[in-house]
Amino acid sequence: MVSDPELIRDMNIKDFHVFVNRHGYSFNDPLNDRSLTNLMGDEWKTMRSIISPTFSSGKMRSMHPIIIDCVHRLDNYLETKAMAGGDVEMKKTMGSLTMDVIASCAFGTKIDTYNDHKTSEFIVNAKQVFCGGVWRLWVFMALVKISPKLFEWTGFQIIDPSVQKFFNTAITSIVSRRKSEKVRQRDYLQLMIDAQNRKNKDTDDQDVDDLDENIYGKWQNYGKIETTETSDINNSNKSESTGMSDADIIANSFLFLMAAYETSGALLSFLFYNLALNEKCQQKLYEEVNGLDGMYDYESVSKMPYLEACIAETLRLQPPLPATHRHASQEYTLDCNWLTIPKGMMVIFDIYALHHNPEYYPNPEVWDPERFMPENRDQLTPYTYMPFGTGPRNCVGMRKAIGS
Repeated sequence: MVSDPELIRDMNIKDFHVFVNRHGYSFNDPLNDRSLTNLMGDEWKTMRSIISPTFSSGKMRSMHPIIIDCVHRLDNYLETKAMAGGDVEMKKTMGSLTMDVIASCAFGTKIDTYNDHKTSEFIVNAKQVFCGGVWRLWVFMALVKISPKLFEWTGFQIIDPSVQKFFNTAITSIVSRRKSEKVRQRDYLQLMIDAQNRKNKDTDDQDVDDLDENIYGKWQNYGKIETTETSDINNSNKSESTGMSDADIIANSFLFLMAAYETSGALLSFLFYNLALNEKCQQKLYEEVNGLDGMYDYESVSKMPYLEACIAETLRLQPPLPATHRHASQEYTLDCNWLTIPKGMMVIFDIYALHHNPEYYPNPEVWDPERFMPENRDQLTPYTYMPFGTGPRNCVGMRKAIGS
């Protein structure tokens, strides 16, 4: 377990070629095995180069109207609740918003997440992934702990086969319809279809400066880092072959659901909770939002320093994941020379400990957005803030998570 910033930098960037993979086993089902997070070696490198451009600011700008529609549905729901004088359970409500955004942006599907949560097949199956499969997660962890080979030998699947079948059928149907009818929509699924057809160089894809690298790191330049294996990891414009199959599209559309639903819903819930406890911060954010005069376009929203600071501080205090891990592909001796990591060992980077270390964040248990305001960002210690991981294998959907 590692929580030293210099070691985190070395293992995730300088010597990334040793720690490319997250694990060394198969999940026994294509929805997991073909997703970007679980691919290994050159397969991961190729897929990352294909998927990365689908999360550029230009692509996110094109999906922004879809997200605005989802927010309008949330507005209507909250207005109805307010008129009736009823309570609002924020965790459930933010989960409904997140599900609406995922269904619209990833699957091109409109669902009434606020009223049809018990009858919609999409919602029922999506929630089954998180709520109905807890025992599967425990069995998976036990089997992998005993032996990854035992896990593969049993053929045990972490996702319920009926859920897999539903999403396989649903996504396959949508992809087939779009290909046959030449239907084009501005959503993530369409972007992957375009990537498969090498239509990734849209003229409206110029990036805007929507993520401050003083907070999130120089993630846009990882493709230029001079490491042994990764000099062209994200250099997708030079890729001559996509190598993306329909199975890859299905797996990575499903990954969008897996990675975004619980994490984004939790972030929004904690954000509102922290704002509720800090009325001065709430007022300051209200004034910043009010200053837009209703102009909630992508560029305007991405240039709201106090909103960004509030989100960043929430991700620090309540990170979506407490840790991330990497698999050593070869024996690795630390620069201090007193410790050698053997080939095959799992290395865990302790995100929670970093974010709550008073050496890097004074009064770490206090929610204080000022830490991440532009005038204070030079006080941040590099590689001590990593809610999305760090290095070439950081979260590919980071811009989507923040920009939404």
